Amino acid sequence: MQMKLYPVMINLEGRKAVVVGGGTVALRKVRDLLECGALVTVIAPELHPEIDALAAASGGALTIIRRHYRAGDCDGSLMVFSATDNERINREVYTEAVEKNILVNAVDDPPNCSFFMPSWFERNGLVVSVSTSGISPSLSARIRRDIEKSIPAYIEGALSALKQARVLLREDRDFADLSSDRRGKILKHIVHDDDLLGELVDSYKNDSVKKMLLKHKNC
Repeated sequence: MQMKLYPVMINLEGRKAVVVGGGTVALRKVRDLLECGALVTVIAPELHPEIDALAAASGGALTIIRRHYRAGDCDGSLMVFSATDNERINREVYTEAVEKNILVNAVDDPPNCSFFMPSWFERNGLVVSVSTSGISPSLSARIRRDIEKSIPAYIEGALSALKQARVLLREDRDFADLSSDRRGKILKHIVHDDDLLGELVDSYKNDSVKKMLLKHKNC
């Protein structure tokens, strides 16, 4: 029976993550983790030169330990990635992480994973991820690319406009009489109407989102 996985988006800001390995795959993991605000520790005897460059520019967010993994290296971390091609190391990392209730992913080694990384992309707050539960990362990547091509060009502007609209509806005194449910219905009404969504984007560009919301306050 295929395992049932629980999808989740994790806030890594200020949280510790460990990457075991120093090659190209490890470099990709480190970049993504740093972009998400994690405090990253890389453990490997040899490193891709770009990892050193990232450490120099990280302001202390990236720590490098130049040696092989040892028991205790994942202490205090939220998650650990084993980006090596050594099954023995993957098993050691996995065993310790599971014992300590730390999330662990061994790249291309499903038996030594407690979670799987989806193929994903991000556009100004929109995060789309696709997973085949570790069965075929290549197929996940193909589907992700197909989805990415279908995302409309206006999405980034729409998300910025919706973010401002949500803040206004929640905090501006002219909308203080609205219930939480009513505010949600207004946003839903806009999102599900292409013309209204376009109007909101145009209002954002013209710094008139509040005016547009007042016009549709009683829709």
